Amino acid sequence: MESERPEELSEVEQLSEAELDRRIARYAALPTDEQRRGGAPRELAFVMTITGLVGMFASLMLIMSEKERLSDPSAHLLCDINPLLGCGTWIGAWQNEVFFGVSNSVLGLAFFAGITGLGLVLLARGRFDFWLWKLATLGASLGIMWIVWFGYQSYVVEGSLCPYCVVTWLATIPLFVHLLARTMQAGAWGSGAEKAGSALVRNRWIIIVLVYVVLVAFTVIWFWDKWALVF
Repeated sequence: MESERPEELSEVEQLSEAELDRRIARYAALPTDEQRRGGAPRELAFVMTITGLVGMFASLMLIMSEKERLSDPSAHLLCDINPLLGCGTWIGAWQNEVFFGVSNSVLGLAFFAGITGLGLVLLARGRFDFWLWKLATLGASLGIMWIVWFGYQSYVVEGSLCPYCVVTWLATIPLFVHLLARTMQAGAWGSGAEKAGSALVRNRWIIIVLVYVVLVAFTVIWFWDKWALVF
């Protein structure tokens, strides 16, 4: 055992000072120089691209469902699965046209298309000014606020879930957590927020999983007396 220790020490000693600094920064979730210049880790670029594409798909499917229902009010929609899960309840409802009479699906498509575009630029090693990072984070924050409001309408008021809407929820949650954590970590919101941002970055996936678990558990409990209609 004693003969192995010098070899282990020599391996550590062979690391350059720059490499040691990089490892310490990674473990402490410190922002990189690339982030401070407006870039982003590959993980964030993939998260933005994937969640953007998922959100675009769900929004497009909603738009197609709305078009089908408007052309034929008696049409059976693909998203109308059972009395609990269906988007037909929401088509034409006032909750679906809160912002200037524009359908939520259209606004969602525009938002997620923008996020996808930003993600693709980041995958190509692009950089953005902090104002654009803030704008994207604020957009995701509004998305979370919309989820809370529409969730109240779904669970409490109507007692029905729109499947494609739920897909956008599941896409927005990790997008928001990653954007908030990374922009705070990089100093976009000021140096005072960097430590909190690093803490969020270290725990980002734990937070996302916990939110998913809480959402699933709440859904199961809230609609407990309706699951017989589903199965």
